[in-house]
Amino acid sequence: MRKINHSLISSLVVLGTCFILVCGCLGGEAPPVDDDSSATDSAGHSLDPDYTDSYYWLTLPSVQKEVDVFYVYPTVSSSQEGFMDITSDEERALAQGIFDAQASVYTSHANVFAPFYRQMSTQVTMAPDMLATDTEEFKRGAVDVQDAFEYYITNLNEGRPFIIAGHSQGTMALIELIKNRFGDDEDLRNRLVAAYLIGYTVTDTDLQAAGLTAAQGANDTGVVITYNTQSATSVGGPMLMEGAHCINPLNWKTDDTYAPASENMGARFYNDSTGEFLREVENYSDAEINVETGALMTTIPEGEELDIGSYPEGVYHRYDYAFWYRNLEKNVGDRIDAYLNQMAG
Repeated sequence: MRKINHSLISSLVVLGTCFILVCGCLGGEAPPVDDDSSATDSAGHSLDPDYTDSYYWLTLPSVQKEVDVFYVYPTVSSSQEGFMDITSDEERALAQGIFDAQASVYTSHANVFAPFYRQMSTQVTMAPDMLATDTEEFKRGAVDVQDAFEYYITNLNEGRPFIIAGHSQGTMALIELIKNRFGDDEDLRNRLVAAYLIGYTVTDTDLQAAGLTAAQGANDTGVVITYNTQSATSVGGPMLMEGAHCINPLNWKTDDTYAPASENMGARFYNDSTGEFLREVENYSDAEINVETGALMTTIPEGEELDIGSYPEGVYHRYDYAFWYRNLEKNVGDRIDAYLNQMAG
């Protein structure tokens, strides 16, 4: 089992009022959590999500494309209750902001479905040697994600191919999902175009439990795309752990082949808390995999000052989507085309 780095357990990424969780680790299956489903907010909305109700979905798109995306946002909640209040207008707005910043990578190619879920907030504390997946708060959120996925697959997907995608805690919950649901379901694996599980460690153990493999190139399908971004001199953050898989989002290789900044089609920066677009920069940074640690290393432009929160030097966790935005966007389209061509052939 993976152990939490307690020296960084309270290390949070803050951009505006958007918080990104860095204090979790993955473990075994997340069992159901007892909830008081009778509790409601002042408007009568249940605090226990009912995914038959559109209120509990961040996005329910009109279906216009051949492929779907099931997207799970990273940590936005700093609720003192320890988990996100999905009936709070403020917290719902934060989820919308990060959706606009990250999930816009997928929207030009696919129908993007995204649930609200009672994620673990930044206020949760854990005892030494405790796993995040042992906490009631993480289990609650992970169960919500699985419940939302079950409703999506049964009632909304209508047999279309799909992508699953997330970042940080969203990726953590999706790793639990693929381990619990994909390993014994060949139909799900066959309809999976790809899984973009960015900003957290994905290991061989995770992949084996899910019956999936790590991506090896730009066009393979039914695979997991994963990486954690940092500088060449960084010691890394708590998202990067032993056994992490990594693919280079500039050249789509898994070895240490260097990709110069000229291959970066465009970094795209947002205010993650509001979704406001800030700037786009072509040829922003290079990329190379550290094959010993599994880190995606990059050198940002000289003189560039980025707010990385309270992470160690050079941990660019909050920019895992931003730095590689246009390359990711193109790759989503390329993998969808490859999948559809395989099905047609």
